[in-house]
Parts: sequence; C-alpha cells; structure tokens
Amino acid sequence: MNNINNFKSFLFILVVSVFFNSLVLAEHLKGKSKAEKDGYLKIRIIDLPAAFKKVQISPAGTVKTLNKELIENKNTKKIDKNIKNKSLLSVLYFDGQKIVVDKISEKIKDNTKLYSFSISKSFVSYILGNTICNGDIKSLDDKISDYVPETKGTLYENSTFKELINMAAGDTNFASRKAGSATFIYAGDIAGKKKTIKDYLITSSNLKTTKKVFNYNNFLTDLVARAIDVKVSGGLKKSYESFANKAGTSSEMFFLTDDNGWPILHAWFYATREDFLKLGIQIAKDWNSNTCIGDYLKNIESMRGKSDNKNSEYSGYFWYSSKNKTRHAEMRGHGGQRIYVDLEKNRVLTYHSISGDYDNKSIWNLLK
Repeated sequence: MNNINNFKSFLFILVVSVFFNSLVLAEHLKGKSKAEKDGYLKIRIIDLPAAFKKVQISPAGTVKTLNKELIENKNTKKIDKNIKNKSLLSVLYFDGQKIVVDKISEKIKDNTKLYSFSISKSFVSYILGNTICNGDIKSLDDKISDYVPETKGTLYENSTFKELINMAAGDTNFASRKAGSATFIYAGDIAGKKKTIKDYLITSSNLKTTKKVFNYNNFLTDLVARAIDVKVSGGLKKSYESFANKAGTSSEMFFLTDDNGWPILHAWFYATREDFLKLGIQIAKDWNSNTCIGDYLKNIESMRGKSDNKNSEYSGYFWYSSKNKTRHAEMRGHGGQRIYVDLEKNRVLTYHSISGDYDNKSIWNLLK
C-alpha cells in the first residue's frame, strides 16, 4: 500500500512540475487541445488541493445577497461564444448596485472552488492593511525579520513590508519567475513539493541585496503571509474570516499550506465565483472609506510606480493599467484571472479562465 501511495505522490509531483514549468511561459497552454486544458483545470481544482493541507475559512455569519438584473447585448453574446469555444470559465459584473452580467461555463458549477492564482497577492495586501490597522504589525516600514525570525541571515533580513508588497526587495540575483533563469522556479518547486517555503528562504542566506527595483516574483507574498500568520492571534484563518464576514461570503473558502504549515498565498486561495466578487466589492467599498483600511489602500495607491509591463503600474500587490483612464485597481492572476475595481463608481468585474486564449475585448467593453 505504501508503495502505491509513494508512486501516486511521485506521479502527482511529476505532473505538477511539468504543469508549472509550462505555466511560466507567456503563451500559457498555447496549442493544447480542449481535453488537455480540461486536464489542467482538474489539476488546479481537485488534485492540487487534495495534495496539500488546507486552512478552511468559514462563510460569513450574515450572508449578503447580491441583487441581479441581467442584461444581454452584443458583448454578452461574444462572452457566451468565448465560454463555449475557449477557456473562459466565468464572468460576473457588478455595476455598483447589482449583478448585471452572470456567465458561467458548463465545466464548473456555482459552488466550484476556483483558484485565485495571483489575485491572492492582492488579498494578502488587504489583510496586511487590516493587520496594521489592528496594531499587530506596526507599519509598512517594519522589517520582515522582526516578525519572521527565519529571515535573519538571509537576503530578506532587512526587507521592509513596503519593499515586499511593491516587489522591490533587491532580490534580482535570487528570485525570478522567468523560465531559464539562473534560479529555480519558486512556484513550481512549492506546488511540486520539491521544497518548502522555508527551504527556499534558506537558499538565499548570505546573498547580498541588489538594486531595489521592481522584480515581480511569487516568494515575497508568502513571506508577508507568514508574518501575518504568526503575529495575529488566530493567524490568517481569523484574518480571512474577518474579511469574509465583512464581505458577506456564502460558502467556505480555503488556502493551501506547505508541510511546515506556512501559507502558500502567492496563488493558492480558493473560493466560489460569487464569493470572489463579494471580496472584490468589499475592497472597493473600503478603498474609498474614511477608515484606517481605506487610508492604507489609498496610501498604496499613491505609491504606484513602474512595473515590468509597459502598460501598467504596480504597488501594494495591485496593478493599475495606463490604458484605463478612470481611477481603478486590478487584481490579476495568471492565465486569465481578474478582479477589476472601478474606484470611481464602485463597479467590480471578475472573471476566471483555464488560460488566456480568448478575446477579452467584449469583457472590458462591459465597463464602457
């Protein structure tokens, strides 16, 4: 029996490693058949969660109901075609008052727990803001080593939370998301169970920091998540349940942890499609509120600066597209996951996909 289980574990790691080695490519899943893409969907929503420990987040004590008044037009018809023929899984559009677009693929159900990919980074930033507001972490200028002792003696010992959430920790000689880089690919090693987060951290020991320029990578979010988890009474579970209660979520959510119990939140947060929308709506409300968390969000918005995308700025684990002239913030995940927040009209647009093989012009036209 142990040999069978060991073989299954080896097979899972092999499959996931291949999956993540392809994930870093710009043309994700390009040329794959529909059946192959469906296989990747299964890995993400079934196999991967089954292989890791989960931290379960209870639904809100009081569930909020979102009113619906659905519209149909040329854009929604194009979205229907993308869902039928491409990898698009879900589109939900909240116009500030009600849901006016609700499209879902036959490949999933309303209660399917969908993956966040890097949308999770934005949630970690929001949780960090609440943690600062509650006094558990003093400020963005605090060093990570004051909260995560394992960082002492490593490249990140003197990194501040501000540097970590702005992807400017001076780690260009260590952390990279690019295929063929001098360093191993973090996300693939973690998901393939080749390393734990702590293992990866230790390999940065005795390295010197480089110029603190934008260097998008997955590792920094997991450091911030670890700091919150060890500092807050009740850990990230309690932090996310507070978030869920404010948002009025209706279903259980969860995130994954590694074998040491460290949260894997650069990507692996799971919720239903409507709860993703509710979390986005709550962030939109808080962003413009005259509260501590509102001040935090407006502060990180003011820090926005150059990224590795010529059309976008970045700060605090949020993106800001230069093509969109309205005041907004975006939570972006690999392969076509997105939560867009219109900070002027409190509109929220969410969509999920297996890969970005579809024409998203019709989705963005909903905002016009």
